[in-house]
Amino acid sequence: MPDEIPELEEIKVLLRQEPRGLSILEISRELKIGRNVTTKYLSMLHAAGQVEVRRVAAAKLYTLAHRVPVSALLGLTSDLIVVLDRNLRVVLANDAFRAALCPGKADITGRSFEAFFPDRPLPPEVIEMTRTALRGQEGRSEVPWEIGGRTVQFRAKFVPVVFEDGSPGVTIIFEDVTREVEAARDLEKALEEKEALIHAIHYQMRNTLQVVSSILHLQTARLTDPAARKAIRATEQQILSLALAHEDLYLSQNSDRVRMEEYLTRLAGTLTGTYGVPLEKISWRVRAPGIEMPLELAQFTGFILVELIVNVIQHAFPDGMTGSMEVAIDRDRAGTYTFTVQDNGVGIPEGMEIAAGTTPGLPTVRLLVEQYLEGRIAIGWDSSGTTVTVTFGENLLVSPPGTAETEGHT
Repeated sequence: MPDEIPELEEIKVLLRQEPRGLSILEISRELKIGRNVTTKYLSMLHAAGQVEVRRVAAAKLYTLAHRVPVSALLGLTSDLIVVLDRNLRVVLANDAFRAALCPGKADITGRSFEAFFPDRPLPPEVIEMTRTALRGQEGRSEVPWEIGGRTVQFRAKFVPVVFEDGSPGVTIIFEDVTREVEAARDLEKALEEKEALIHAIHYQMRNTLQVVSSILHLQTARLTDPAARKAIRATEQQILSLALAHEDLYLSQNSDRVRMEEYLTRLAGTLTGTYGVPLEKISWRVRAPGIEMPLELAQFTGFILVELIVNVIQHAFPDGMTGSMEVAIDRDRAGTYTFTVQDNGVGIPEGMEIAAGTTPGLPTVRLLVEQYLEGRIAIGWDSSGTTVTVTFGENLLVSPPGTAETEGHT
């Protein structure tokens, strides 16, 4: 509003004294100016949003507009706000902006935005985004800024504006997100440290289990009782399966799930190597594309597969017989796992039950599947060989032996 029209301010003073409102005629008489001129001035104030008008009968009553000054609104936020004209001169800045970036400067209105930070140059992206906003394109940017000897992280928003004279401008809103950024960095660092710690634990666990397995292997060589040797060898194999699971976790990017194809490939290869089985006697393959399991479930699966694979190695191909074996795991959309161990060996004699002392290894398998996985086991055999199929759900692993929850299981 032009400052050279004093009548405009006189009209606002008059309306402030009469909050119920005044008509054009009443304002004209009080200020001793013509009605047409009064109407013109009221139209200017109304267009600027400084007065409001309402109709009472045939008359129009004018009152001051009930609005909060923009400067007062800007003072309600902790964000740093500055309004610039097309020449990047400061038109308006709130108290937060002045306190943070211009301390000690009484008035920065009209000064160049680029010039009044001689000791603290504007980040280049601020100037670039400001000029882009002057062309009518809103923008956002993350802006690090050196203030008071420390780096403050701002999330800046650049909003195009148009002044009353039609010239372009830009409002820049700086939100201090330093704590948020630092918290995110601290969290990322903590997660990295956690991952490193978890991998170190799996590394130490793997080494410890391998040491225990080696000690058992040495003890086996001193035993003369075949039954004792067999029991120690079985324990050694189960410990080995645990070590391989922790090795997979140590080598993988995922610290809580085991990649089953890699795990079972190493397990089968280690077992055939331990028993001195040449590839030309028993060829084998593992099929579990993309299948992952939680560590505890993978370990139980490893226990079961150790028994089944050793059973094939020891009993499926007697008297120099050769053949093949396949270990496969699948998972359906409902989360149910199905794994099979299939061989083309001599098969299981017809009528033989899965009971202790009849089918080597299978009683242990049945215990683990039915009692701790609450799953199902099925065995099929014919002249072409044997297939053992185990089915269980990912969330069905019950408490291990020795805990209160397992009492009463059969």
